[in-house]
Amino acid sequence: MARQLDNVHILSIDQRRLDDQKDQMVAEVHITQRNIVRRTELRVTVLGDHGAGKSTILGCLTYGEADDGRGKARLNLLRHRHEVESGRTSSITLGTIGFDTEGLVLNYANNRSAEQIFQRSRHVVTFVDTCGYAKHLKTTASAIVGHSPHVFCLVLAADVAAITTTTREYLRIAAVLCVPLMIVVTKMDAAIKPQFAAMMHELMSALDTVVSGRSKCIVTSETDSDSLAKDMMSLAVVPIFTTSAVRSVGFSELTAVLAKSRHSHPSSLMATAANNGNAKVRKNLFEFHIEHVFSIDTVGKVVTGWVKAGTIEVGPKSGHRLVIGPNALGGFDDVDVTSIHALRIPSESAQADSSAALAIQPQKAIAVRKGMVVVDANYLDNGTKRVSSEFVARIAVLDPELKAMNSVIVHIRSTYRLARILDISNETTDDENNQQCGESSSWATIRLKFDDGVCDYLYAGMPVIARDGQRLTFVGHVADVV
Repeated sequence: MARQLDNVHILSIDQRRLDDQKDQMVAEVHITQRNIVRRTELRVTVLGDHGAGKSTILGCLTYGEADDGRGKARLNLLRHRHEVESGRTSSITLGTIGFDTEGLVLNYANNRSAEQIFQRSRHVVTFVDTCGYAKHLKTTASAIVGHSPHVFCLVLAADVAAITTTTREYLRIAAVLCVPLMIVVTKMDAAIKPQFAAMMHELMSALDTVVSGRSKCIVTSETDSDSLAKDMMSLAVVPIFTTSAVRSVGFSELTAVLAKSRHSHPSSLMATAANNGNAKVRKNLFEFHIEHVFSIDTVGKVVTGWVKAGTIEVGPKSGHRLVIGPNALGGFDDVDVTSIHALRIPSESAQADSSAALAIQPQKAIAVRKGMVVVDANYLDNGTKRVSSEFVARIAVLDPELKAMNSVIVHIRSTYRLARILDISNETTDDENNQQCGESSSWATIRLKFDDGVCDYLYAGMPVIARDGQRLTFVGHVADVV
């Protein structure tokens, strides 16, 4: 039976002999099936102003059906009743499509469940749908830095008259964080030619200013999808797709590029030039960032998130002592990993830069929360300070009133905290990073301290974004942990 199920592990056997049949026995066998097939993953954070059609586009991609022009496609992604009634997304929603070895798109149109999509796929694209309405800026900021996106997808509506301030801010965020960018123009069926031409001209001008180091390419066919995907991931090109959810136009070109796009670790926004000092020390040490925490009766604590570095295996064969933290005092506690799911499939291991779910058993009762990390104990013993309430960041200023502020809300990974501004100084350098962000960017070095002495896990190169209420104030990377 185990051989027929393929790659099944027998964990325990409880057997007993029947009283009336001395030559017969009954056995209770605990088995589990673990996956050994490696799948590549691409995480795409979808940004855009409210009403641009983000949820509708994702609904068409993940369910393989056209929209009816009244929001039918987006209903499958919305999580709350008020979102359905108002048409405004207020929470982070995940959508997934896969590609098999032949490049066929796998979604809910040809699969029954997400597990089946993952099982059949060799390349998986996970979309993170964000909020466009300014009221939910907190949620959007958490999605930008919290899910470790490999690509930003900026969605614009073809029937708008001009590029909004919010759209320009998203362009600058993509440039500062050095994340590959693609642009999807929706509602082409409702576009008016003179208005659409003016909007595209303004978009090209904004791209020339903000991401001047990248070329622009309007994609009209699937012919050069392989080279286009490579150029996009290497920050050389910004592809622009024109789509219509009602007429199902432009999706084949979009999926063709996504099918060829592969993320090359460690060139993501989570790894910058500031990391190279300890690259050799950290190369093989496990580090897992927790995004969500669940409690399951039959399993215990389960944490989901993404593996920043290293590899983890189930059981003592991993040969590494793992710790979880930081706790309220800034310390770490020993923890064991009892099982692993990679993309909802039981797996032997989880590798760097992949999403995973870990069943954990802390060796003493602790409060596990999102924003914590599970790391190799040797990670914390290499002489580099990682837990602190104070840090220095190199930022691009988005709000000119930043100097007048006493404190800001700082988003780091999936958490956000109030931090006081201790010092801020402008920069006037013309290095390569400034060119990536464009000529209009104002760079500064800022020193921040979390209020109430709260400590967090920090490292040089970690992306950070801050807001003041419903306004973004700055975006950048941690330069030093004090």
